[in-house]
Amino acid sequence: MHKPTLMLALAGGMALSAGAVNAEDKLSVQTMRYREDDQRMDIDYITFGLEKDFGTDYSLKLDYGYDAISGATPVWKPHPTQVGEFVESRQTLAKEIRRAASGALTLRDKARNEYTVGGAYSDELDFKSAEISAAVIFWHDELHNRSYNAGIGVQDNTAIATPFTNNARDADSRAYNVQLGVTEVLDATSTLEATLFGGRESGYLSNHYLKIVRLQDDGSKLLVGDSRPDRRNSAGFTLRWIRAWQPTFTSNLWYRYYHDSWGINAHTVESKLYWDATAWLRVNPVYRWQWQDRANFYRAYNGQPNMFATTGYGSNDARLGRFTVQTAQLNLEFRPLKQHSINVGYSHYWQSNGFAADWITAGYIWKF
Repeated sequence: MHKPTLMLALAGGMALSAGAVNAEDKLSVQTMRYREDDQRMDIDYITFGLEKDFGTDYSLKLDYGYDAISGATPVWKPHPTQVGEFVESRQTLAKEIRRAASGALTLRDKARNEYTVGGAYSDELDFKSAEISAAVIFWHDELHNRSYNAGIGVQDNTAIATPFTNNARDADSRAYNVQLGVTEVLDATSTLEATLFGGRESGYLSNHYLKIVRLQDDGSKLLVGDSRPDRRNSAGFTLRWIRAWQPTFTSNLWYRYYHDSWGINAHTVESKLYWDATAWLRVNPVYRWQWQDRANFYRAYNGQPNMFATTGYGSNDARLGRFTVQTAQLNLEFRPLKQHSINVGYSHYWQSNGFAADWITAGYIWKF
């Protein structure tokens, strides 16, 4: 099963833009336990990472992840006593295993401009994905107070047919993503970033498990597969302001606007604080708020109406609906020794439509 967008974000997919130069080699392991409310989806995740510098001009980053998903998902099922009627129910998911690997190589020239190429691959029983990406960072001048960045990524996906999917044959899709950005050092304590991004998806973009109910001309009802357009264009921008208020206290404010051709508009605001409480303890609270409008073809299970016409697109997937999301996190990093750090975190996620989830994280980093 293709993991929902939330999980992709949590898992830390490969970013298009290159990161800051890191002069320390690292080995890391990170684990996560994710639980949705009402005994729906459960995910256990672990990833191993390696960051290695070869002199000052080359850097290599490798990651390998493994997760297991189980639980149940909302679906339409035939009414137990009324012929031709359907009710919202649940479909128990067989435990699935997903394995994912990614890598990125960065080259720096004499002016310390950066050029990064990367790739990623993941597979599971009913879905596989492969991605390549490239990014550049150019400094405006030798003072390094301003930089420009650009990135592009291409991802090929395959929804694999099984006896339980809507599609009888494997179905492919492709996604292109681009971004352009600028980073400006405002003064000795603050930085401002602005980014434009766009994307295009094409191919099979429907959920290959979910179903909808179509109301026929004669009044009868037909249970069919989730149906979405075979193309999706998206665009938006982000703004980020980072300020060091004290040597031990930094804030990171972020805003994102998103729009796509399915009719979804979304605004996201995030605030991160970093407080070095002691020489060995860093406290990192995070609060994120998001508002999203619904897709043109979305109807909720309990909505009125909640069925669809005989033709046209239709989906009951709550991720395409209108809702407000809030996420609260508390992360702690313990640094008992200079080369070793341990991190733990707890997050709570809740939507205005009643959906909620919790996850905990724990990890270890060794700098060598």
